[in-house]
Amino acid sequence: MARQMAGFRGEQSMNYFYRYLPQDQIEFLHNIRIIHQDYYFQMDTLIITPHFILILEIKNIAGHLYFDNLFSQVIRIHDGKKESFDDPIQQVERQAFHLSEVLKNKKVPFIPIETLVVVTNPKTLVESAPGHTDAIHRVIKSPDLKKRFDLLTNKHTKEVLSKMEIKKMKRLLNKLHTPYDPDVCSLFQIDKSELMKGVFCPSCELILNRTKRSWYCTNCDQHFKKAHIQAIKDYAVLISDHITNKDFKEFLNLPSSSISYHLLRALNLPYTGSTKDRTYLLHSLIDDLYSS
Repeated sequence: MARQMAGFRGEQSMNYFYRYLPQDQIEFLHNIRIIHQDYYFQMDTLIITPHFILILEIKNIAGHLYFDNLFSQVIRIHDGKKESFDDPIQQVERQAFHLSEVLKNKKVPFIPIETLVVVTNPKTLVESAPGHTDAIHRVIKSPDLKKRFDLLTNKHTKEVLSKMEIKKMKRLLNKLHTPYDPDVCSLFQIDKSELMKGVFCPSCELILNRTKRSWYCTNCDQHFKKAHIQAIKDYAVLISDHITNKDFKEFLNLPSSSISYHLLRALNLPYTGSTKDRTYLLHSLIDDLYSS
């Protein structure tokens, strides 16, 4: 989570510097994840221009970074600790290769693909091995984005994509995008039977009791009408993006199938199947969770 949040903050900080690029001529795509050769590759930021495509690998890393081309690594010294990271220059090069192959397979006209590694932490010290030309030309700090973008624009003068073709490519890449949605329990080796079942109090997090029309906390002496919504969101994230009436009853520890049926119906979720084998789809709840 710490790594994910650091990366997210780094990408968010770039919004300030994106303002200085020609907004009326380019299109942005963020966190695009596409499958190629049976594996997924993900690009932090993709900028489509009439003349070239620019892939940005965003790195929000604190400390002292040393780009070592001899062993294709980045050495970081931070808080007295020395550690090695994979070379992000090679990482973004691989992304460019896969993207070019995907576009070729989709019969998209050839367009140059450029790459940059952007270090967003303003206090990070960046150095490279002597003669490491890739690091000199392809690693920048955030404020240098406009300058490097202008240099690339001067380098690629031939217009390859019209405005309409840029939007078409953006739609294509969005269509190919597959969000990262791992099975959380499998990822962290948690047996689903270990998960605590029931509906939890929003205030003290103890398990609530189901009363006639609400949920009651004996500790807080409070009633909650919609506490079960968070429980079903937990189910969607931890177990599955669809649920049956039986699974809903068991996960929420409900006393009867009729109660679980009425609670599910009240959520107005899309579903498949007939009344007896109905399966409710939870995508809208997951979307709502991530957008909140």
